[in-house]
Amino acid sequence: MKVFLDNPNLLINEFNEMAAISQKKAYITVGIEIQKQEIKVLANYREKLNDLKKEFVKRKLENEANLVYCIDKSLLSLQYELEMLVNIKEDRMNEAWENLVNAQVTYGNVMRNNPCEFQAPNGYMERLANYEKLLFPNLYFQSAGGIIKKSHCSICGENFNKCDHIKGRLYMGELCYRIITEMDLEEVSFVENPANKHCRILAIESNGKTIDILTLREKSTTAHKTQLQS
Repeated sequence: MKVFLDNPNLLINEFNEMAAISQKKAYITVGIEIQKQEIKVLANYREKLNDLKKEFVKRKLENEANLVYCIDKSLLSLQYELEMLVNIKEDRMNEAWENLVNAQVTYGNVMRNNPCEFQAPNGYMERLANYEKLLFPNLYFQSAGGIIKKSHCSICGENFNKCDHIKGRLYMGELCYRIITEMDLEEVSFVENPANKHCRILAIESNGKTIDILTLREKSTTAHKTQLQS
């Protein structure tokens, strides 16, 4: 990784090669053992990227640190995609959905912070959206609304309404987000396009039976009429 300290563009080239290899293995027909091995390869490489980012931060090179963030999270999205396919093959459908959503959210952050010298793969969000349409049934979501009473910035730790950082932006290779520590819940609504696709109905009651929405299997009779995952 030391060579990338002097020439970050080489890192972009290596990313393009790795992403191309990973995407060739991101098909439902590819052997599960091959996909599991690729997941390990991506995870190990991302550990090295984390060390590289720390070095850029130490040198106060923000553009380079942000570039490493985008490359790292792009590879993480591919890792989530592969994990989703493995989950489906192993009949772990809830985890498959979670990994798909993780891939969408993670790659969405990359797209919003994409530095000009780093060109993310075209059409990847559409690829993930197609998984949602083709591999999963229509799901039902909920969204919570309320009054935020206390929150702080993930970057500086100050009151979120008083600091200068912007939610969703990168600062020295770290994503800024709002940490809510106190909130008054006012309502919970059913929505078609939620801000958080993790917040979904898990099961419904039909003819006195509690049915898992993803698998259509009957769940325990002690389950609630509707179950919410958040």
